[in-house]
Amino acid sequence: MEQDRLDRLEKLWKLDPSDPVVGLGLGSGLLEAGQPARARDVLEAVLRQKPGYAAAWELLGNALENLGERDEAIRIYQKGIEVSRSGGFLAPEKQMTRRLKRLLRDQPGSRKGDFL
Repeated sequence: MEQDRLDRLEKLWKLDPSDPVVGLGLGSGLLEAGQPARARDVLEAVLRQKPGYAAAWELLGNALENLGERDEAIRIYQKGIEVSRSGGFLAPEKQMTRRLKRLLRDQPGSRKGDFL
């Protein structure tokens, strides 16, 4: 994401941190810009306001993976999958299920087939 667009999203977020769409865009842009810690903070704020926002759960899990917080990413993906299923959001559910399976597969001591 170009820096100018990221700066505009930051300004919008500061003006209205209750707008989940702006927060999601900012969180995504921060991830793309290699700022997963800031993305985590923004996405957590989005989910405090709108816990049913499936795409935010997915991006938060991604941010946590980028920060090396594997166990927390697993927990977030599990919660996000639950939210996605209850809301009928198939695309985020599919993405988070794929990521969760990969994390569980790569877990030390895991055996093939010990996924979900």
